[in-house]
Amino acid sequence: MGNKVLERMVTERDQIEAQVKEMLAAIEADERDPSDAERALIARQKARREELEPQIVELVEWEEQTNASRDVHAILNRATRVTVDVIDGDGNGQRPPGGTPPVLHRSAGAFIVDYLRARGGMRSYDGREAPPDPLAIERMGPWLQRAIENQTTADTPGLLPEPIIGDVLGQKALVQPFLTSIGGARSMGGIPGKTFSRPKITQHTLVGLQTAEKTELPSRKMIIGGVPFTKVTKGGVVDISRQDIDWTVPSAWDILLRDLAAVYGEEVEEEVAADAAAKASGGPVAVTANTLEAWAAALYEGAALVYAATTPKRLPNRIWMSLDVWAQAGPIIDVAVIQAGAQVGELLSTQGASSFAGNVFALPRFVVPSWPDGTCVIGVDSAYEAYEEVVGVLSAVEPALFGVQVAYGGYVAFNAVEPEGMCKITPPVVTP
Repeated sequence: MGNKVLERMVTERDQIEAQVKEMLAAIEADERDPSDAERALIARQKARREELEPQIVELVEWEEQTNASRDVHAILNRATRVTVDVIDGDGNGQRPPGGTPPVLHRSAGAFIVDYLRARGGMRSYDGREAPPDPLAIERMGPWLQRAIENQTTADTPGLLPEPIIGDVLGQKALVQPFLTSIGGARSMGGIPGKTFSRPKITQHTLVGLQTAEKTELPSRKMIIGGVPFTKVTKGGVVDISRQDIDWTVPSAWDILLRDLAAVYGEEVEEEVAADAAAKASGGPVAVTANTLEAWAAALYEGAALVYAATTPKRLPNRIWMSLDVWAQAGPIIDVAVIQAGAQVGELLSTQGASSFAGNVFALPRFVVPSWPDGTCVIGVDSAYEAYEEVVGVLSAVEPALFGVQVAYGGYVAFNAVEPEGMCKITPPVVTP
């Protein structure tokens, strides 16, 4: 029987390495830095791997020493075990099957030679294989007639583990498209209190023309207000048995923690994205028809509204779309770019409207799957801010129940610091 503890630890270590590689591959595919939640999860996985590694080394050394000891015992006991099975020292041989009186052999070696002669397994002095010896067959008859039982996997169901092949289906991935589009959630560590305020200039100073020499220049005071942020707590808790942690392969504990982290990140993403869509105050600008020209007119008008409303004035650098709007406008825009040729395609891929020399169709489009149908916003990524402090895993052992309570969560605060910097675009109603 193998070392189940060693097998579980090695399996858990391999899963940790695979999960971190998968997460890093997803981050690389998105061309972004890891979020706070992802960094926290990687740190926990690294710490757990550092705990497992020395224990695995110790158990491997123990297994190697134990196997060496077993080999020595096997060598010492081999002759004794065979001899006792054939005949004992008093001449009372073991009875063959069927109750036939025993045939006495001088030694275990003599028994084996007689058995081989009966089966025709011996060779003559010139190297030729000798036929079965009739006398040996007579002596070994009861042993040769013994029925051989067939043993199949159906006879040992208790020894056969139920394999788990591949990844567990239905696992959630940490995907936060809207938070990614605004640069991710900012760290909230060190900000005291339940609420805090983000300073914002509500009135700027004034600069103008001097009407004549020695006349006063235009003057206006600057007023700084604040955008309020309220911290909320997001999290979930599960009560898991110790057996579910120890007996499952891959470990239910590892899958549970990963799922809690992914669902937490998904919940934060959905609430922040919904709040951003609701607070976008620019526009709305209607797309009059589902054509490239109509989409261009609406997006350019929305971009102009964003520029006029923001302080300091700036052109948009993002377009956010719900799934249905992306499926509606994407083909019209993309096909037009492809048909325009490589030169135009290269121009659109390198210049956006925010450069004051580009094309609004070159702005990066972010699909926000959690947004309701018909939602489209053009704006600047700095118009909305989110803050987060991931607390991570909290666990408590339940000795009386032989279980563990585990929770995962964190603190989040979010708000539109410049709602006028996000302009709504109303897509046309298209009959399927």
